[in-house]
Amino acid sequence: MWLGLLDNQHLDEVGRVQYACWSKYGDEAYNLSGLLPWEERVVGNYYPSNCSILVGAAGGGREPVALARMGYRVDGFDSTPVLAECYRQLMEREQLPGKVFDAGAGRVPDDVKGQYDGVVIGWGGYMHIPGRGNRVAFLTALRRHVAAGAPLLLSFFCRRERSRRHDWIYALALRVRNLRRSRDPVEYGDTLASTFDHFFTEAEIRTELAEAGFELIDYRESPYGHAVGRAV
Repeated sequence: MWLGLLDNQHLDEVGRVQYACWSKYGDEAYNLSGLLPWEERVVGNYYPSNCSILVGAAGGGREPVALARMGYRVDGFDSTPVLAECYRQLMEREQLPGKVFDAGAGRVPDDVKGQYDGVVIGWGGYMHIPGRGNRVAFLTALRRHVAAGAPLLLSFFCRRERSRRHDWIYALALRVRNLRRSRDPVEYGDTLASTFDHFFTEAEIRTELAEAGFELIDYRESPYGHAVGRAV
């Protein structure tokens, strides 16, 4: 029901509030715990040593801190102010170089300048952006900061083409939004629990990457849905 009652800007705010409330993502021990095994595999295979990386949806800093410790040159941003501040303080305390930017939800900060050798979107961050057009716009903004051939990592929940659960969620949310005459369309695969999450098929990931100027070169659903795009 709430998925139908809330528009995209409200869904963004729900996400910011929820992440600010979850103690895990501001916890120093968690943010110093390093990359997950599947993240390590992707970084080792696609990101050359000592290259420059822009990390979006960086949260409290787990990914950028780990990458900086591995010798990468890292800048990052997040849309939850309390987490961006945790990230900033952690980088300073660990004496690691790199800029930390505050961002609007689903946006690349205007303060981000120049080019990077690659992009990482923090764990699950991409699926929290409501609206296919908004997700493609986010990827397109990132594409402006990399040259052809640069890698991009994003991660997400996966789904098959259709399921009874998603049929029910979509039908109810669509009816409510139509009654409200909302300008923000609900999409098949959208859900709202603690946060807004869009569940993806491989075809959706491939298409959204392509529209933003990336080609899909690696797609995996286990142990956690993730994909690597390459700028074209």
